[in-house]
Amino acid sequence: MDSRARPPVPVLLPPTHLPGWALPRGRTPDELDAAFAAGIALKTLDDLVRAEPVWAGCWRARQALACAVAAVRLAGRGEDEAALRDAALLTAPGDDPGPAGKLFLAFGKLAGRKGAITSKFVA
Repeated sequence: MDSRARPPVPVLLPPTHLPGWALPRGRTPDELDAAFAAGIALKTLDDLVRAEPVWAGCWRARQALACAVAAVRLAGRGEDEAALRDAALLTAPGDDPGPAGKLFLAFGKLAGRKGAITSKFVA
């Protein structure tokens, strides 16, 4: 074949536990230690996502779907994940996906957005 070989993609694995310096020493963990550990976990997740691994797009799409389900429930509607996917993906181009489908599509646009989210984009 004439195709070029792709360079290997580095695989970044998240740490399986907190680093040793983050663990409390000589005392039992309290609420402050739990908050500190949560901050470290969020920072680790942020670093992992900003590294743009191969699976980031799929992960963002799943997060968008979960957020859309939560927003639909807060709006008092009863659609679940499958109904949201169906409303958005099985609707013919140009047809109205309905209120729940529009929420799902909006979260999908937010998940695919790179850089800052401006007020113009939100409008």
